[in-house]
Amino acid sequence: MAGMPALPSPSRKPRFPYRRLLLELVLAEMKLRDQGTALGFLWTLLHPVLMFTVLYMLFIKWVGKFVDQYAVYLLVGIVLWSFFQRATSVAVVSFNRQRLLIMNYRFPREIVVLSPVLAVFWSTLLEFAVLLPCLWLILGVAPRWAWCFLPVLLLVLLALTAGFSLFLAVLGAEYQDMDRIWAVLSSAMFYLTPIFYPMSIIAEGRQKLLLLSPLTQLLIDARACLMQGQAPRLEVLAGLAVLAALSVVAGLGLVRSYQYRLVDRLMV
Repeated sequence: MAGMPALPSPSRKPRFPYRRLLLELVLAEMKLRDQGTALGFLWTLLHPVLMFTVLYMLFIKWVGKFVDQYAVYLLVGIVLWSFFQRATSVAVVSFNRQRLLIMNYRFPREIVVLSPVLAVFWSTLLEFAVLLPCLWLILGVAPRWAWCFLPVLLLVLLALTAGFSLFLAVLGAEYQDMDRIWAVLSSAMFYLTPIFYPMSIIAEGRQKLLLLSPLTQLLIDARACLMQGQAPRLEVLAGLAVLAALSVVAGLGLVRSYQYRLVDRLMV
């Protein structure tokens, strides 16, 4: 009606009202990992550089003859593997690390798991910011148009790691020794993933077993993208993206169904 003041429009509720909490926890994880300063980031780089140096010196004569640009091949494998290994190792103990926060405040419990994963992912992005210029200026790998697919591959890897981390976090809260078990299993996975050796030196039957791992598929596509300038295989990338999305959805469902039992387990 004329002359009547307009009613205020109802405020829209944000889709994810806890994004500020997620950001604060990510920043806290970065500070705890000494990533808040340039010196802290240099310490972050030390681990992959040391691993690269040791593996390169050990395997250049044995494996290097089967792989062109073995230094590039090894660097890409180490950086991608290091993200998965570091993120999952922190995630498996994430509920126990944030015990007081979980027991005193109500919020989606998956934030506790995703925040360290995102913090490690940020450090991996910084590592790639250093790696890509090194590939070009030092190792002679010129930028190519296929490099544009690298962010897509990294996002798929992030989603796969996040989904897997949610499962590991629940197992870590349920079983006190899960962090030690995962340390052993991840060490075995390191040797079962073609990080420092090519698939060509593996027997054909065993190659099929290794290709069942999504990490192996991502490594193959990332190396083809960066070293040969080849776009990722679209059917494989689509399959990995679907698998990543399903793992995140399943992981979120597991954490939310476990949240009532979680407090009881943390009180033990």
